[in-house]
Amino acid sequence: MNAIESIGELRKKLQEEKVNPVGWKRPWGYKTFQRGPSIYITRLLLPFPIKPNHVTFAGLVLGITGCLFVLQFEWYLKITGIVLLYFHLLADRVDGEIARYKEIHSLQGIFWDHINHLVIPPLFWLSLVFGLSRITIFQMRYLFLVGALGALALAVIRVVHSLPAQIYAKKFLKYRAVFQLESTQAKIGNDVTRPRKTSVLINFIRPLHQLQDFFTIIILTALILVFERIFFLDYIFHVPLTYFIFIASALFVLFALENIIKKSRSVEQDILKIASSEY
Repeated sequence: MNAIESIGELRKKLQEEKVNPVGWKRPWGYKTFQRGPSIYITRLLLPFPIKPNHVTFAGLVLGITGCLFVLQFEWYLKITGIVLLYFHLLADRVDGEIARYKEIHSLQGIFWDHINHLVIPPLFWLSLVFGLSRITIFQMRYLFLVGALGALALAVIRVVHSLPAQIYAKKFLKYRAVFQLESTQAKIGNDVTRPRKTSVLINFIRPLHQLQDFFTIIILTALILVFERIFFLDYIFHVPLTYFIFIASALFVLFALENIIKKSRSVEQDILKIASSEY
């Protein structure tokens, strides 16, 4: 068996395009706390006959198990659940790295990867809400409502980004002659040449969008749990954590609405770009 490359060589080979994507920036902590440790796990697993789908399924089990721990009353069980969810995120990085190294490409694997992303964040949020419902000082019906809306918004945020590709595959390819995208193509050309301006307000609120990232969500949750426990701020009733759920859920809903509006305005451009990439 050939010797496995060094960590540095593996980072360059398996992570470069993921860590530094063209045209956009990864959220906080992605490079250091996710891709940083994941390459060590990948290198450890590469000599074994482990396929990417094995890691994907293991990550899904870790995610569901973590959510069950978060659902519990005791704060240390919630922390344990968050640790498991962190390893769930690492598994989500490792499966792709193994796939690229071993050149194993599977549409089924991509399907389960999307299921992972779609199910675990909303499930975590619901587990957090239901886990607090019987001990918080706030009225349960309000907490349930806000938490459920937040979980739904997390799912919507994920789905909206992939809708143009779904529309392309299900509708555009079948009825290509019906859709007129010439004007859209001209608009894309104008958008490319037009300089983009960002207001002071946009630059101010942009960091809030980091809260859409699942890693950021679980880290903030863990920090609040530890803060409550250390300073004994009614940690039995989790008052700061409950406020966090209300505020974050409201932001999730706003982010979902923002993404829906933006994607509705750009869906034709996105589909045209997908169609153009065929040729």
